[in-house]
Amino acid sequence: MNNPLKSLVKSAYYSPKINPIAVKAYSALHPPPYHRPNMEFDYDVWLGISSFFSKDGRQIGEANTAPERYKVVIDTEFRPCKFEGTRYGLLTNITASRHVLAEIQNAIQLATLLRNHYMQRRGLQGERMNLLQSYVFSKMGAALTAFHARRRDNRIESGSLAPLETAFFTLGVGPFMVVRALMEMGSLIPLDPEPKSAEELYELADSSRSLISNDGTRGCAGSKKLIIQFADVVWNGSFKGELKSPEALRVFNSVDDWDGFYAYVYASSKLELMIKLHQALCSQALILLHDHPELCSAQEREWVEDALSHFTVSLGRGAEGRELLNNMIRVLVALMDEHDAPQIRSELQAAGLIAADGSGLDRAQAVAAGPRQTAARVLARSGEVLYPHCQQELSAVHAALNRFQDSQISLSDLYQRCNGPQVEPLMAALRA
Repeated sequence: MNNPLKSLVKSAYYSPKINPIAVKAYSALHPPPYHRPNMEFDYDVWLGISSFFSKDGRQIGEANTAPERYKVVIDTEFRPCKFEGTRYGLLTNITASRHVLAEIQNAIQLATLLRNHYMQRRGLQGERMNLLQSYVFSKMGAALTAFHARRRDNRIESGSLAPLETAFFTLGVGPFMVVRALMEMGSLIPLDPEPKSAEELYELADSSRSLISNDGTRGCAGSKKLIIQFADVVWNGSFKGELKSPEALRVFNSVDDWDGFYAYVYASSKLELMIKLHQALCSQALILLHDHPELCSAQEREWVEDALSHFTVSLGRGAEGRELLNNMIRVLVALMDEHDAPQIRSELQAAGLIAADGSGLDRAQAVAAGPRQTAARVLARSGEVLYPHCQQELSAVHAALNRFQDSQISLSDLYQRCNGPQVEPLMAALRA
């Protein structure tokens, strides 16, 4: 399709009159992610369920709904953000903000009910959580809707999600978003074992740009005061009132299978982390090849660039990019430990893919051993170590949902998911 025609079709698809009909027709032919057996592998849980509809006819991912072809154009009021910090001047979704604010007191009690249950089940001491601990808890924010929407029994349908669940889908994932943003900018702050004050958490959220959409055009509509208040509840357990909100209790009690729910939260979260870990390890190998173009053919250089382009984290080249990846790998490995999966660290270390502190490729050793040989080894060994665990966690997801048990993934699926279709021809060329 030539570009003018493609632009015309795209313009028509996203026009307010045609779009809802077009998305419905497209979804009938190509079901949205939450209907697919391997949603948790193909997408992270938040993105996969984001196109689900609430009772008010809006998608729960709002303007961040993905993939874009499933996003319905709906009347939404945006205003420039007037809060100081990284959000200033960006557009904020006022329509969604009103819906969230209407449920904020119920959401505070729901968050407290869930964190109390989580901390008791985990055996965590004290009332406060550090960043790594909060990451695992916060994965419940999106998993709550995804679990109810995807399981075999007592499944809810798109268009039936009540206001509190819709609001909590936005609010509950806050800690996860902050830790992910810090990790993807190469920060080691998530490794600090000490809990932080609500004010410190707000500063981390702002400075990490976790309050800004991926495309950098929109900012969170919540005020600084509101974000600090909710952060203090989630991270530090600041709510001390009676937990008697009927809506909060209704949502809490809707989890009628806690073992299945926790199994889903952990398995889907570990799967997401291992995909990122495989991407990061492979990207180290790809950057090594990029830094030695004289050792690659023109075709191989094209494959390297294509494979790197599939990593959603913005990587600089040179020492800065290498340090970011090393730090990111350290945080990812620590998060696997927090998910009760220390075998990932030990297996990666035994395979020579990470050091004792969790950092990745030793640049000097890699160059001395030969960039092509090292890249070939890292690309191959990363898949060999992580693929069986990815398959295991996907099977655990299916078991928790009691659905899709016949669906499997291959090693090739893992490489294509993480680095696109050109990485395997590149690996074959490196082996040859």
